[in-house]
Amino acid sequence: MEIDYLREFTVLARQLNYREAAAELHLSQSTLSRHITALEALYGVPLFQRDRHAVHLTDAGVFLLDYAKGIWDQYSLSREHMQRLFAGEHLLRISGVIGHPSLYPCIRDAESLLHDIDPTATLRIERNASAVPGDQIDELDNDGADCALLFSAVDDLEGHDDLACLPLATVPMALIVRRDHPLASAPSIDATMLEGGTFVQLTGPDFSAHWRVFGKLLDRAGIGYTTMPYPANSEYDAVRAADVMGRHLYLTQRYAILPAMAQNPDLVAIPLADERLTPSLDLIYRLGHKEGLARNAASCLAEAFRRFTETH
Repeated sequence: MEIDYLREFTVLARQLNYREAAAELHLSQSTLSRHITALEALYGVPLFQRDRHAVHLTDAGVFLLDYAKGIWDQYSLSREHMQRLFAGEHLLRISGVIGHPSLYPCIRDAESLLHDIDPTATLRIERNASAVPGDQIDELDNDGADCALLFSAVDDLEGHDDLACLPLATVPMALIVRRDHPLASAPSIDATMLEGGTFVQLTGPDFSAHWRVFGKLLDRAGIGYTTMPYPANSEYDAVRAADVMGRHLYLTQRYAILPAMAQNPDLVAIPLADERLTPSLDLIYRLGHKEGLARNAASCLAEAFRRFTETH
């Protein structure tokens, strides 16, 4: 059992609603349900009573609740003390879009570059990988992370005078279409070629925030479009959406194209060669908080991302 399951249990016990609890935890409902089932298996008793209309704590769930809160609080306190006593100013905790597995090699390279500058420095990726700017700002305010990587974040910092934004790189984008689509033979795409198109809009905890950025770029470029919302709780759902998209368009970061899409003979990925549709990768951090380390890490992340995108 992961100790996070106890925190998830306390959130569900408060919300008594799987959908709302999963949204608060940035999990899919199926993942939350699986974790609660694992917790119930561990204790050997049902913790929730479920029916078609409501969720209720069982007597065993009520009994466990205080213990779960206490264990989680002690764990959080010990983690805070360990970080303060043994990590201090040399550890930089990063959250945000960098949590995507496709970027792990980029992080390893950045950490190596940072070690050349400061042998005592360490980067650590925090579990909260939400791409929602508000979530990341809350993480920084609550000391859940020291900095966060987001796409085109500068506009979201309005009113947050204690935060700074460092642009690291531009993010290469690609358009995925079926091979029989009129755009499939184009060597590259500019914004005007997308006028009036219908885009697959993946809706789910790991995808909605990315479409928010893409939609904002299309709006700024003055491109008229419609969307086909498609629920997605996993990368498998994204692959299924591409399989059934017909004449619709799928917009994604070039490095994040899933292997199942790249290897699909019915699909074509075309580079987007238009600055108006190119988001930036930004590092946000708190002014005065590990600022020197954050700036050093930013330069290393920028170089590592440049190397990474050249090979993907």
